[in-house]
Amino acid sequence: MREKGLWYKEWRGIRWMVPCVLLVFLLAFMVGFVNEANSWKESNAYYHSAEFLDSQKVDADFAMTDKEIRDDLTVRYLAYETKLAHKDQYTYFFLGFTVGVPFTLTLIFSVVLGACLVILERYTRANNFTALLPYSKKAILGVKVLLGGLVITVGYFVSLGLGLLYFVTQVPAEFVDFDLQKLWMDILGSWLAYLILFLVPVVAGYLSGTALGGILLTIGAFLLPSAVLQFAMNVHQYLYDGKTGQLSYWSDYFRVFEPFGFVRSAYVPLVFQLLILCGLVLVGLWAVVRESLETNGRLFVYPKMRFWMLIIGSLIVGMLVADMIQTFAKLSDLLGFLLFIAIFIMVTGICIWNGARFIFVKRL
Repeated sequence: MREKGLWYKEWRGIRWMVPCVLLVFLLAFMVGFVNEANSWKESNAYYHSAEFLDSQKVDADFAMTDKEIRDDLTVRYLAYETKLAHKDQYTYFFLGFTVGVPFTLTLIFSVVLGACLVILERYTRANNFTALLPYSKKAILGVKVLLGGLVITVGYFVSLGLGLLYFVTQVPAEFVDFDLQKLWMDILGSWLAYLILFLVPVVAGYLSGTALGGILLTIGAFLLPSAVLQFAMNVHQYLYDGKTGQLSYWSDYFRVFEPFGFVRSAYVPLVFQLLILCGLVLVGLWAVVRESLETNGRLFVYPKMRFWMLIIGSLIVGMLVADMIQTFAKLSDLLGFLLFIAIFIMVTGICIWNGARFIFVKRL
C-alpha cells in the first residue's frame, strides 16, 4: 500500500468528491457551533440591556432572579438527567450544533464517497483497468479504505474541532456545563458511524457484479436496522400496552448508522460499532480476494448469496409495509395486531415468491 501510483489512481477517482465532503462537514458542524455561540451572545446581551432591566422593574412578582438568568444562559449538553413520573423516562437538555441540510448531506456524501470507489468504478468498467495493474487485490482495497476513511476523518474532526474551539472562546467557561462522557461518546460514535456509512457501499460493491446490485445491497443494509427497530417497537408496544420501557435503550444498537443518534452514554454500543467496522473490513477482504472479472454483470457474485439476500430483502419489505400501514392506520387491540402480523407475513411471502422466480429462473 506504499505504491504512489496506486494512491494517485484512487485519488483521481474521488478528487471531485473530496471538496464536497469537506465543505458539507464544515457547514454541518462548524457553522452549527458558530450559530449556537452567536445565539448565546444575543441572549447574554439581552439580559444586560436596558430593555430587560426596565421590564424587571415593571412587575416584581414576575421578575427573573439571578439564578434563573444564569440557568437560562448555562449551556448544557445532556448534563442533567431528570426522572419523570414513570420509571426509565428521561428529559434531556441538548446543545444543538448540527445544521439540518448540511448534516443530512454529510450522511449522503459519506455513502457516495464509498460508492465512487467501487460501485461507480464497476459501472464505468474502470475495474477492468484496475485488474491489470501490478498491485495485489488486498493493497487496492486497503488504499480505497484508507483514502476514504482519511477524507471523512479529516473533514469530521477539523470541522468539529474548529467549531468547538470557537464556541468555548465565545462563551465563558462558567456558563458551559457539558456531560463530557456523553459528549466524547457521541463524538467517537459519530465518527465510527460515518466510517460505517462509507464502508457499506465499498463492501456491497465487491459482493455484487453490477452497479445496480451494489446500490440495492447498500440500501438494504441501511434499511434493515430501522425496519427491524420500528417493527419491534410496534410489537412491543402492543404486548406491553403502549410502553416502550427498556426497548428505547436497546435501540442504540440499531442506530449504528446514525451520527449523534445514541440515547445513552454507554460504551457497549460503541464497541458494537467497532465490531461492525471490523466485520465490514474482513468481509471486504474476503470478497476482494475472490473477485473475478468473470462475475461482472451478475447481480450476486456468489451463488449462496441468492437465498440469503432473497430472505433478508423480503423481510425488509414486509416490515416496511407493515410499519407504514401501522403508522397511518393506527391498528390497535388484538384484531389490529393480528392484522399487522398478517400484512407482514403476506407481503413477505409475496416478495419471496416473486423474488425466487426472478432470481433462480434467470440465474442472477
